[in-house]
Amino acid sequence: PAAASEGYPVQSTSIPGVAQRTGATTYYLEIYPVRAAELGERRPVMTLAPAPGYVDVMVASELLEAARALQNGFVTPDRTTLIASTHRIYTTVEKMAMGDGRLDSERIVKAAQALARRAQLFDMQRLAREAGTVISAVMFGALAGSGTLPLPRAGCEAAIRSFGKGAEASLRGLAAGYAAARAPPEGVRRLLPAEVPAVLAAGSAPCRALPGAAHQRAFL
Repeated sequence: PAAASEGYPVQSTSIPGVAQRTGATTYYLEIYPVRAAELGERRPVMTLAPAPGYVDVMVASELLEAARALQNGFVTPDRTTLIASTHRIYTTVEKMAMGDGRLDSERIVKAAQALARRAQLFDMQRLAREAGTVISAVMFGALAGSGTLPLPRAGCEAAIRSFGKGAEASLRGLAAGYAAARAPPEGVRRLLPAEVPAVLAAGSAPCRALPGAAHQRAFL
């Protein structure tokens, strides 16, 4: 609804999984980034399923689902923004182990950061719980906040309101996901203007040799 309300040609399909936790259901959304009004009589031909190497943004509701997307080639460093929740829902295989059979979440996070053009990873389940809504609302907010699609926040909020029931809770979830996607990555902090001179003074010799304006821009 959000893409259609903005006038973009859009198509959605789904690929059902085999069973719970043994095969994820994949929802595929394709948006042509030119409004239909500008195309005249022409219309784009859209595909029914995603192809490895041709995905602009991948959204995963749980960390292992993100790992499956990586394994299947849907996330590539030259193209794909990966948005994924870092919480875990343990698989049957993990639960069957005699000891601690959990997969190493840190390895998945590192792989995501290495294989995606941009990785936005945070605990969407926690945000959904705090907002009193379901995780899909947070995912939608993160997608809108990532800037990967030509969809304004207002249009996304209007799409939620059009469904009526549970809209207020979903809007809180969208706002939480949107803010998380807009925040700097964890562990990365933008410098305040007053801090720049001290950082410049401590920089390497080649860095100090840069023209002043460019040098400041690099740190801001």
